[in-house]
Amino acid sequence: MDVVGNDWWPKFSKDEYGRRYDTLRRAMAEKGLDCLAIYGAPIFFGTDPGAPNLAYLAAYAPAVHGYVIFPRECEPTLAIYVSGHVANAREITVINDVRGGTDLPGMVRARITELGYERGRIGIVGNFAWANISVPLEHYQSLTKDLPRAKFEIVTNWYEELRLAKSAEEIQFMDAGAAICDHAFDAFRQMAAPGITDVSLHNEALRVVHAQGGRICFGHVGSTSMRDANLIYPSFYPTNRVLQRGDAVMTELTGGYGGYFGKIYTTSFIGPPTPEYKVMFELAAESYHQLIGSIKPGVCGRDLAPALAGKTAAAGYKPRSFITGWSTVNSRPVLFSGRIEAADLELALQPGNCLNVAGWVVNQDETMGVWVGDTVLVTETGMRRFHRSPVDQLEANILGG
Repeated sequence: MDVVGNDWWPKFSKDEYGRRYDTLRRAMAEKGLDCLAIYGAPIFFGTDPGAPNLAYLAAYAPAVHGYVIFPRECEPTLAIYVSGHVANAREITVINDVRGGTDLPGMVRARITELGYERGRIGIVGNFAWANISVPLEHYQSLTKDLPRAKFEIVTNWYEELRLAKSAEEIQFMDAGAAICDHAFDAFRQMAAPGITDVSLHNEALRVVHAQGGRICFGHVGSTSMRDANLIYPSFYPTNRVLQRGDAVMTELTGGYGGYFGKIYTTSFIGPPTPEYKVMFELAAESYHQLIGSIKPGVCGRDLAPALAGKTAAAGYKPRSFITGWSTVNSRPVLFSGRIEAADLELALQPGNCLNVAGWVVNQDETMGVWVGDTVLVTETGMRRFHRSPVDQLEANILGG
């Protein structure tokens, strides 16, 4: 089938989709799985459709929710909730068999039965492992009731780990997404000045991203007076607060291409920073540099954990620095100062891993916060940054004053 790309779903090559399918089928054989039911639904607050695990195979995400039924043998099926969307889905997806209807578990059950897997081992892949978002309970109950002889297993983490190391084509998409994100931050820095609202900054970043054919999964923006601070994390829903000279502005900006996102963590100042904010920025930047300097293939969470604290605690502040997996959404590893899962302590980095890395410093009463960071790639010999934005340079983040 010839598929038509658009700003939401620019296409990879046929070889790339073939690689994904072949890799997944080999892994299914090793795990003894006959078929997967891969769930997808929108996530976050942005203009990217979400459904990352489903979209990985389908090059499409359902507007409400849906499944890819992926057998170890035979062709996959895309089942979506809104029948009226089927024609458009067929234009876009790389999957030939597209079905629509409100009985999603019924469509999954019917396809599993067509494939002859009523007694097979069926893997359930949820929407997003990092947030522990699986399939709806009603769907699971319906499937297990209507296919009583099948053996069901939740395999979301297993599936997502197969995706952690990015291919050359995926890295090209990451580069494109990071470049779009950098352009958005350029526009943010030009616009940030007294009299501008937080939400206006968000909307300007959104405009720039869309003008380049990109999408955002979210764009956090928050501001506070440096003399009477009350902000350690930017606002998920930016407000109409008006910037003034003497403000600090925190952002978590994303910009993506084809579902692959750059992300930057910034702290900027409207006019010169106060002495304490200057110290905190320097500590955050130093922590960020120490973390990215520690990244290389074979390093595991246990090796990286000591670098998360840096010099922050000794300087009298709370360390919140982190490294997390990233590309389409958060993934493993998840390494936060003072909070690391045991499995992530042992997870070794490999070439092709994409990571968010941020130095984050908070004062003792948790009213002041500074972070700097961005997205990096683990290479054969170390790491490289996807971004050119000067998130770690104090002078470049003194704006509009």
